[in-house]
Amino acid sequence: MKNKAMKNIKSIKSIIEDESGKFVKEYREYNNLGKEIIKESYLEENKIEERIITNYNDNGLISEEINYGENNELNTKTTFYYNENNKINKIIVEFADGSKTIKSYLYDNNSKTITVTEKSDENEFEGKEKITLNDNGNIIEHQTLSEEDTIKEQVNYEFDEEGNILNEVNRNNSEITSKTKFYYNDNKNLTKRVISNAKGETIDWAIFKYDEKGNITEQLFGDHTLYKIENNENNKPIVEQKINAMGVIEYFKKYEYNSSGDLIKEEDLSETTIFEYTYF
Repeated sequence: MKNKAMKNIKSIKSIIEDESGKFVKEYREYNNLGKEIIKESYLEENKIEERIITNYNDNGLISEEINYGENNELNTKTTFYYNENNKINKIIVEFADGSKTIKSYLYDNNSKTITVTEKSDENEFEGKEKITLNDNGNIIEHQTLSEEDTIKEQVNYEFDEEGNILNEVNRNNSEITSKTKFYYNDNKNLTKRVISNAKGETIDWAIFKYDEKGNITEQLFGDHTLYKIENNENNKPIVEQKINAMGVIEYFKKYEYNSSGDLIKEEDLSETTIFEYTYF
């Protein structure tokens, strides 16, 4: 739920109202740089389902993330370490039972190739992946590797000069499993996505439509799901519908905003969500 005014927001409280009453569903708090420092999710009034505390270093990078569950019990504590170029080089995840997972990052080819190795605190292999970037920082290849460096899964991506994805090819044990092609209009808005199997047969597709301002107005997924979106003069969605293949509206949502453009109300057929803000 980020927007242009997010840098001024100190906290957001989401309040659910339905037939049974109302309660706080979620609370988020930000620092003065617009970075999230607290996120709380509630099952019901005053009963926390999850609480995440995020800390940052002097460079504004995440240094620690602590995840608590119900009854304020620790789920995980994740610590992030960086090299002299502010690139992540190690992540340590500590679990409630005291065990740890350690992710190590190795950079090659002027940081265009990144190998991530995941092991337990007892040095047991848990996973490995290799990521290759192009000159613009886009991922052009992602490999999932075995402990012996055998390629288990591989995804290749192709981009245009402006960084828009054109093709995606998925492989499993070197065999192609699917291909996805992306199509754009003259304004570089995505207009169509087509997924085909190894034989070249179309297995899924989606079509996207926009208004004259470039706001998305329709998303059609195959012949089964249509999303219709109406936007206001500030290019923000005010009505959203999901319609199934039978023409039945599965959900209908309305959105309202304050003068700063922040979402203050989300209403559907069963409940209303109110968003309350504090600002710096």
